[in-house]
Amino acid sequence: MDSKIEVRNLNLYYDTFHAVKDVTMSVKPQSITAIIGPSGCGKSTLLRCFNRMNDLVEGSRISGQILFNGQDIYNSSMDLTQLRRKVGMVFQRPNPFPLSVFENVAFGRRVHGLPKGSETQMAVEKSLCATGLWDELKDKLNMSALSLSAEQQQRLCISRLLAIEPEVLLMDEPCSALDPIATGNIEDLMKELAINYTIVIVTHNMQQAARVSEQTALFWLGELVEYDSTVRIFENPSKKQTEDYVTGRFG
Repeated sequence: MDSKIEVRNLNLYYDTFHAVKDVTMSVKPQSITAIIGPSGCGKSTLLRCFNRMNDLVEGSRISGQILFNGQDIYNSSMDLTQLRRKVGMVFQRPNPFPLSVFENVAFGRRVHGLPKGSETQMAVEKSLCATGLWDELKDKLNMSALSLSAEQQQRLCISRLLAIEPEVLLMDEPCSALDPIATGNIEDLMKELAINYTIVIVTHNMQQAARVSEQTALFWLGELVEYDSTVRIFENPSKKQTEDYVTGRFG
């Protein structure tokens, strides 16, 4: 498969505000794609289009297409519950539930009606192993998730997502609430997860985009300015606007 997500002539409006303007791009499977650009340029809005979270915003409307595994996710026959299971979101700040570590990870499986009992036990262990938490927490599964460090909470939220067997991880500034060491650890985790998952990350941190991603898209005032390999974007961009942004001349 050449693309996991394909965006075709996408436009999104909040009432009369044109937030995303005629965007066309494709996201490769099992890779990390970074979306960069100044605040308010449409990065997070685009990310939320990929699992139709903007549907929840009153006054939003969309034209164009987004294909996930070749299927138009805005088709009226699309099962939104299944879409959001397969295309999950990790938010800017960790948002663990006021439940135990185990119940946090198992929560999504119960919501989606996935097999219970021993299969849930195995899924929790597998998901915590995937995020490097199992060895730290295997004897503390009944402790409150709210007592974990910020980094552990973010890893736990990623584990909760992995437990429902997604294909795409959408990450909206996932390290913005973390210190530099914790940020480095989450970046290492992203690179490990990209072996099995497709990751799209929105970040204000251009160094982070350069470190973790294979492709980078620059957004500006709702428009896709340039989209290419991360090496090209940072070392030899085709647009002067891109060069000016990544070198800090503006933005």
